[in-house]
Amino acid sequence: MVKSKQTCKKSTGGTARRITLPVAASTAAVPVPDELNVREPSEHNEFCLICRDSSVGEDRLFLCSTCPAHEVEGDDVTFVCISCHVGPERHGRTPYLPYFGFYWQGKPLFSSFLPICATLEVSLQSQLSSAPTLMLHLILVDHDVTSSCFELTADFLRPYFPSGGLEFRTVSFDVGSASKINQYQLAASTIVQSLMSSNWARVVVAITNHTDNEHGDPFVGYEGKKKKSYVAARVDSVFDILLTPWHPLIHGAAESYLWLFLCGALINNLTSFACLQQAVIDHRMTATIGFNAVHFQPTFTAHLLLAFAELVIIERLPILTAFPDMLGQSYKLGRHSDVFLLMPDNSGSLAVTKFSWTHSLLCPWGQYLPLQCPQCGWTNAWRTVIMHKDYIFECKNDNCRKKYAFSQPPHSRILLPGKRPGACWISVVLEPTPGIPDEEDMII
Repeated sequence: MVKSKQTCKKSTGGTARRITLPVAASTAAVPVPDELNVREPSEHNEFCLICRDSSVGEDRLFLCSTCPAHEVEGDDVTFVCISCHVGPERHGRTPYLPYFGFYWQGKPLFSSFLPICATLEVSLQSQLSSAPTLMLHLILVDHDVTSSCFELTADFLRPYFPSGGLEFRTVSFDVGSASKINQYQLAASTIVQSLMSSNWARVVVAITNHTDNEHGDPFVGYEGKKKKSYVAARVDSVFDILLTPWHPLIHGAAESYLWLFLCGALINNLTSFACLQQAVIDHRMTATIGFNAVHFQPTFTAHLLLAFAELVIIERLPILTAFPDMLGQSYKLGRHSDVFLLMPDNSGSLAVTKFSWTHSLLCPWGQYLPLQCPQCGWTNAWRTVIMHKDYIFECKNDNCRKKYAFSQPPHSRILLPGKRPGACWISVVLEPTPGIPDEEDMII
């Protein structure tokens, strides 16, 4: 007899009955604290731009007088970091000159140039910021997230905040009824009040949840007191309930990011994806990151999250600029899921970019190639023909000859970070389709 066993499920899909949540009534009753003034991350670098280390004992870190995040008034002696010296030279704004580092009234303080015995470990656009950062993890009740990669990211960031300024909070939610919604939002409002004493420059929110496999609805918890089975609701109403209490912190930050650790039905279903896009616009997050794997496993995002922490949170690169490098460190994630980046602008429009990992033999142009021929059942049986940028696959079974053809998606671009023989990431600009359907259209 064939042996079998059961193991712990790591994916975030499932099925749940859809309910309608009383969003308007519940959110109106929540006491919302005063909005924070938008906090610009203006703290000066607290680590060396060359070695990325701090100073102890007799060593000292000199603060650059020309970095955008620092201003000096009435000081005759100034210090210019190597990034501020090299950057204008590379862009042709200043001529090439020796690097003296210290200047007095605009002239070199020393008679000879300042020797640098190392190479830059970060890009010239980077900083090493320790601006106050809040990480908030919203988790569906009874969802096991032991040693989550989001918590791992917080542990990675802690050494960059030796004087404090990094806060990690985990909040479980069960909002399957009106009374539970009020309980959650009142508890969230209490936490917000306790965090208002700090001006958070960056707020990073992660939602770990299940989604209904058919409709893409996020789970909201249990409908009654007995924990029988989960129920789900439309994505825009779920986001209104989960995120609204945190608006004073989210909108008070200069940057806010939302990571969606939910199964791909949320994006693969056109209606739920449209609702998601509208919710992203309504809640005014700087960027939202989602995934479309049918049985999505959040653990596979560890490298992407760590790269996000290093490049966006610490080095202060814009997320759209840093995203190709983030993906370059996460090519194995591409074999599991596409990645979606949603970024609204001040005019209320939305930019949607899909990032797919492509391999000439496994997933040409990021599209699905079955491991088994669906017509004859042969496995690993494809002949490959490459014509310009088109890939043609034919079954080796002469009695079958099943064929597939793949072309480069329109509006796509090959990304160089992480590129290897026969494989790379590509970005595809999608047409945004935000909108909330009528309730009649949502009836099951």
